[in-house]
Amino acid sequence: MLDALGMAHNSVYLLLFERSRFDFWRALGCARESATPEWPYVVARHEIDYRKPILGEMEVEVHISVVRVGNSSLTLALEIRMDDQTLAAQGQSVLVRLDPQTRRPAPWSDRFRALVQPYIQPSG
Repeated sequence: MLDALGMAHNSVYLLLFERSRFDFWRALGCARESATPEWPYVVARHEIDYRKPILGEMEVEVHISVVRVGNSSLTLALEIRMDDQTLAAQGQSVLVRLDPQTRRPAPWSDRFRALVQPYIQPSG
């Protein structure tokens, strides 16, 4: 969806983050349809810094890494890069795993922690 100036509307960036997050989950084998204990989770926070406008329709790449795995929260770092690798936007999403019965925060499984370990950003 383009705005009146022919640039990607700001909401498109969140949609790209969300679709990439679902792809990441599938790649981990934790997609909703896989009936793993990592579902459900909710988005607790999104943060986006817009760097360069995406002009018109074009292919983009979204890069995801894990910033932090808490007891029940997970912080992802996301970058949207245009086809020439120019950084269009970067941000973070915080997810919180919920117990499906109580809808209260619940800890991530040890299996999930092991699956995301290779994607954790080195600190510093």
